[in-house]
Amino acid sequence: MHVINLRMHELRKLKELPIEDGVLNTEALMLILKRRSFPDKIERVFKYLDAQDDKSVMGKKLYTVTTLNQLDEYQEISELVIPDSIVYVNGSIGGFGIPLIPEHRNLGAIIHDEKVPLKVKLQYLEQLGIIIDKVERVRLPEIRFQFGDLNEFNFIIDRDNQLKSIDLDSAYLGIGEPLHMAYYLLKNQYVKSISEKYKSTNSGIIIPSDNTDLYCYNMILLSALSGENLYRYDIDTYYRYLDYIDKLGLPREVIQSFYNIYIPKNNINPREFIEDIDPSLEKQLAFSEFQKRKL
Repeated sequence: MHVINLRMHELRKLKELPIEDGVLNTEALMLILKRRSFPDKIERVFKYLDAQDDKSVMGKKLYTVTTLNQLDEYQEISELVIPDSIVYVNGSIGGFGIPLIPEHRNLGAIIHDEKVPLKVKLQYLEQLGIIIDKVERVRLPEIRFQFGDLNEFNFIIDRDNQLKSIDLDSAYLGIGEPLHMAYYLLKNQYVKSISEKYKSTNSGIIIPSDNTDLYCYNMILLSALSGENLYRYDIDTYYRYLDYIDKLGLPREVIQSFYNIYIPKNNINPREFIEDIDPSLEKQLAFSEFQKRKL
C-alpha cells in the first residue's frame, strides 16, 4: 500500500471531488490528490474520515483495507476499487486514498433518474449482479467479504461504461461487530422478524451475509422496475405488487427472487434473468400504475 503524508495546510488546499446532483455523501469528505510522486501516476481520491470517525471505527476500516490489499482473490476482481493508500494528516491516520475513476457517473443517480430508460438501468443492474456473483464465489478459510451496506450509490460507471464498486473500506470481512447496518436493512421493519435468515448481533445490528447483500440487490432492482422504494410498504402490498408484475410477464425466476426476501429461504441473485425483462413494460411496471389498478 502507498503511504501518503499531508500537513494540515496541504489538506486545506485540496479540491473536493465533484458529486452529481442527487448523490448524498454524509460519511466523509472526498478530496482529489494529485501527486507526481505516485509510482503509477494515477490520481487518487482522498476519503478524509478523521473528523467524523472514532479510533475504533478507523481501526476496523484500516484492517479491512489492508486485508483486501493482501488478498489476490479480491484484487483480481477488477470491478472492486479497493483503497490502496493510507493517508496521514499531521502524523495521524486521516483516511484512505482510492484510485480516481475519471469521468465517472453514479449508479444511484442513474437508477433514480426518470429520464433514463429502463433498458439502460437494467444493463447496469445486470453488471451489479455479476459483481456480487464474483465476490460470492471467492471462498477463503478465514475471510469472507460482504459488501454490507450494498446500495446503488456505492457503485459508479467508468468512461468505458463498466460498473465499479466503491466505498469498500466499509465492507465486512466476517470478523467482529459490523460497523453499521445496511441502508436497506435499516429502513425495513420486517427483516428482523426472520432472525434465522438475517442474523443479528447482541446489539441488534444485522450481520452482513450473502442473504443481506442479495436482499439489498433485489431491492435496488425492484426500485428500478417500480420507481418506488418497496421496503417502505407492508408485506401484503409488497406481495400484491409482485403478483401484479408477474401477470405482466416478468420472468418467473425474477419474481421468485423477489418472493424469497420475506421467507426463510436463501435469497437469489436474479442477474442472469434480467436480460429477459421486457423494457417496453416500463410504464406498466410503475408502482403508481399498480396503485391505480388495485383501486
